[in-house]
Amino acid sequence: MTASDVAPALAGLFYLALGLTALFRPESLLEGFRIRAEGRDARNEIRSVYGGLPLAVGSLAVFSLSGGGHAAGILFSLAVISLGMAVGRILSAVIDRGLGRLPAVFLGVEGLLAVALAIGAADAGGPGSVS
Repeated sequence: MTASDVAPALAGLFYLALGLTALFRPESLLEGFRIRAEGRDARNEIRSVYGGLPLAVGSLAVFSLSGGGHAAGILFSLAVISLGMAVGRILSAVIDRGLGRLPAVFLGVEGLLAVALAIGAADAGGPGSVS
């Protein structure tokens, strides 16, 4: 594993862990945000959005490690997804005039993942790379 593999590997682990937690412990996933998963429809939503989507993202990050021409595009796309989540948190903080501790932690993680994945994409020959 090279240094340029670290970002996709870490992103993959983060998103896979998030997805698995949502699938198997949906009630606990959002407790830190003071959101209760009451009822099967709420658990279904958590398993879908916080489970299925991160599992897909994490799987793509891990797949990008197999090399080939697909890696740069995958990593760039995942960087944009991570950045989108961070921007959503920033906009929410502006609208709500504040940001709690846990959302701030996730903002930092999502921002770091976005940067690391963008660097990984550039290293793999993607957008912004120097040839």
